[in-house]
Amino acid sequence: MRVALVNLPWDDKGRKGVRAGSRWPFTAMPGPDGRLLYVPFPFYMAYAAALLKKNGHDVRLIDAIAEGTAEEELAQMLASYGPELLVAETSTPSFSNDAAALERIHARLPDCPIVLCGPHASVFPQDILTDYPFVSYVARGEYEETISDLARHLERGATPDVPGLAYREAGRIRISSERPVIEDLDGLPWPQRDGLPLGRYHDGFCGLPAPGVQMWTSRGCPFACSFCVWPQVMYRQHRQRRRNALDVVLEMEHLVGRHGFRAVYFDDDVFNADKNHVLNICSEMKKKKIGVPWGAMARAEIMDEEMLRVMADSGLYAVKYGVESANRRILEDAGRAADLDRVRSVIAATKNLGVKVHLTFCLGLPGETPGTLKETGDFLAGVRPDSVQFSFATPFPGTKFFADAERRGELVSRRWEDFDGMRQCVVRTPACAPQKMAEARERLHEEFLKRMVSS
Repeated sequence: MRVALVNLPWDDKGRKGVRAGSRWPFTAMPGPDGRLLYVPFPFYMAYAAALLKKNGHDVRLIDAIAEGTAEEELAQMLASYGPELLVAETSTPSFSNDAAALERIHARLPDCPIVLCGPHASVFPQDILTDYPFVSYVARGEYEETISDLARHLERGATPDVPGLAYREAGRIRISSERPVIEDLDGLPWPQRDGLPLGRYHDGFCGLPAPGVQMWTSRGCPFACSFCVWPQVMYRQHRQRRRNALDVVLEMEHLVGRHGFRAVYFDDDVFNADKNHVLNICSEMKKKKIGVPWGAMARAEIMDEEMLRVMADSGLYAVKYGVESANRRILEDAGRAADLDRVRSVIAATKNLGVKVHLTFCLGLPGETPGTLKETGDFLAGVRPDSVQFSFATPFPGTKFFADAERRGELVSRRWEDFDGMRQCVVRTPACAPQKMAEARERLHEEFLKRMVSS
């Protein structure tokens, strides 16, 4: 069966969006060269493509966002390929864009069934199949195995009643049983990268050398932050599943050797959730003499001195720590409780080892006030990270954050395209309206830049 997997174009009045591969889809203004500073690798789509190919299907993976492919050119590419199944990943802020594009593509390929995947589709399969007749299937949660099973059933002409799928049958919408998460991550083939514009995927925070490559060593997170969408929607659980350390480093070695990448970024949900996993990967890096700088997404308060020292010794160049707020009550209410003194200590220890630090902050979580925003500014002034990201807290459907904001009447919009945390805030707190949040973000960013210039 010919299967096309597509990361659809997403342009909005000069802004460009990122979706597949990002836990936090958003739009931003491109740089002078027309490109975004951050372009994530579409992991789920690439793993699904590799699994389909392993199972004997003819597969075409097209990342229109990374390629800069416009919709008309994409439609022509698809018409030329002639897919028998079209898979597209969607998100909350891009959903209106994606639905309109898929309807136009369906008009040109009326006999090709369309599968919609991703967090937003996973939350609203019934609504999507009711309101969008050109969508044939919705694959919920982790979708690699669901898509592979669907392709096999369609090829045999069998009823596509496979776990994780929603579809129509005899005029009714059927929602099959939930598919368990993939326990054996080593059983998946490495994600397909051939045919993709590998030089355009970029997450060079803190000056991580380019070209760099993004990898996963695990999936999932044992923590329960109310705002984090993947554990609540894609995984439906709070635990981490890990790949074998040697397999991780063999993939790393392959990518560096074949494609000449100068850095690796481990974009796990939380890289350092399991100390032995981290130490084993670092050990294998040393044995294989990988020799390129690398970075990782980590949680500061669970980092310890031994982990940091071993990571730095194996080439750790930069680390992302999600702090989100410098107010203890806000963190506790968001299920993100952290010892902020411990966080300060770990940031200092990281910098003392010569490792660069990038911090992320989520403005507008429940309980935010002008006073708590000042606490965040004071925290930043004290720890002096190398780079920082300020985003608006975005209550994606399917999360506890969304349910709580809806129940309290704190949502200021139900237009999905407004759920773009780089552009605007869609929640209000009793003490902070969205406009005040926007002003606070600008002020915090300006203060950070001033400190960088003066240091």
